[in-house]
Amino acid sequence: MKSKKLNTGNWKYFFLLSMLGALTCTSYAQVVVAPVVSPVVVTPVVTPVVSPVVTSVVTSNVNSIVNATVNPIVTATVNANVNPIVNATVNPIVNAEVNANVNPVVNAEVNAEVNADVNIADGDRSEGSWFAEIKGDKIRFEFRGDDDEHNWSSNSDFMLSDFPNLPKEKSDFSLKRESGTMVFTGKFDGDMGYGHYKFTADKSFSDFLKSQGVADVDDRDVFSYFMVDLKRAYVEMVIRNGFNGITRNHLVAMAALKVDEPYIKMWKANGFSEITPNNLVAGKSMHITEAYIQEIRNAGYKDISFNQLIAFKSQDITGEYIKSLRKEKNGNGDEELPPAHQVIAFKSMHIDAAYVNSFKAVGYENISYRDLTAMKSMDITPEFVKGFVELGYKDIPAHDLISLKSMNVDAAYIKSFEAAGFKNIAVHDLVALKSQNITPEYIKGFEDIGYKDIQVHSMISLKSMSIAPEYVNGFKKLGFTDIPLNELPALKSTGVTPEYVAAMREKGFKSDNLRKYIQLKTSFGGDDK
Repeated sequence: MKSKKLNTGNWKYFFLLSMLGALTCTSYAQVVVAPVVSPVVVTPVVTPVVSPVVTSVVTSNVNSIVNATVNPIVTATVNANVNPIVNATVNPIVNAEVNANVNPVVNAEVNAEVNADVNIADGDRSEGSWFAEIKGDKIRFEFRGDDDEHNWSSNSDFMLSDFPNLPKEKSDFSLKRESGTMVFTGKFDGDMGYGHYKFTADKSFSDFLKSQGVADVDDRDVFSYFMVDLKRAYVEMVIRNGFNGITRNHLVAMAALKVDEPYIKMWKANGFSEITPNNLVAGKSMHITEAYIQEIRNAGYKDISFNQLIAFKSQDITGEYIKSLRKEKNGNGDEELPPAHQVIAFKSMHIDAAYVNSFKAVGYENISYRDLTAMKSMDITPEFVKGFVELGYKDIPAHDLISLKSMNVDAAYIKSFEAAGFKNIAVHDLVALKSQNITPEYIKGFEDIGYKDIQVHSMISLKSMSIAPEYVNGFKKLGFTDIPLNELPALKSTGVTPEYVAAMREKGFKSDNLRKYIQLKTSFGGDDK
């Protein structure tokens, strides 16, 4: 007699029946469910990133990261083919991290990096065309190249007194400087003139620069020296003040901006002994004076750095503005001075005394500097706060206001739940509900299939795992009619579905306890085939 072939696919489940029957059922609470919630990132003027993490317990962590980036670009344009571009880059990065408890951490990092980049003209510019216009006591000359293969132009201002006899008819006139002589051929008609020019360099001037230790001297640069009227005495002054080995680029930039000896000594006398040519060019182009330095120090920043000064000036921060931000500390009469980087962040975000004081009308007397920065970045106004007060939400901490705004939770959203019978929802639950895009209609779907007295926070873990009423109905068709809401995440997280239960029943594993299907799935895995 032939033996029957054993169905091994079903056999393994029959083998488990006695084992599972003897096992104590594991409760759903022991099944770890950690759904991760990733809401849509909100992007105001500054970029807040909100990442609430919701578990089945339910813990809602909200991380609002506010980045306030300020990039003031300071451009000092020096005519005559010399363009020292001063870039003062200020990056106050404000991180307001808000979690369930909630702890906002704000770190405004300011990097004011100043680089004087002087672009000295390349190529032969000893001959070309000129066009001029007399403006008051100055003449604005535009020089152009005559060679089509090397197209260039440059503008420079000269003193009218340098040209005592401007011709009305075509003729020659010249201008001699230490670096060379320029001969102009042409004429003027009223305040306008035009013609050709020829520049002859004085080689001894380049030799002098080399003898003084000026770095990167190139004879082709003499045209630029002429345009900024670089003199031997000026070079000697710069070196005398400690700038040995200065580069030709920095020397030209300093001369073009008229960085003189009193200006250099002013910085050193005010404690900036390590001042660099880059710093001097940046400071002069930003019009930073001794009066401005003292104004900021008198406002409380005694040890302000050069980079911070550049950032302050680029944001037009004054002593009066700083004074307006001071606030009483701990109610003892002392005044609290915000950190320098915080002042920069405030000014870049247009936070002033009026904005700070506007919140006093809604009960916020002493908001921290970091919370103010985060609130302004999220465009939180007193009107936004009033909307919650009118619904009974009073004294909401500033960090919770940030979380609510970052998730676009407003009065209308709260009212939609109140209309469905859900009142007095906690602020952290509102944030978590919105992060999962939970609506009253979603909750009503579970009420319609028999769930009563639903706690709204219990919906967070369900929605985070995409559990819908249809999922529950699938089990009801199999006879499981009373599954507690808090047990649904355990079923979904372990992959137990109505289809899985039906498949196991077909293979001989029959139980009226869903926990045994969870144990079967977690212990032995497998699919539902």
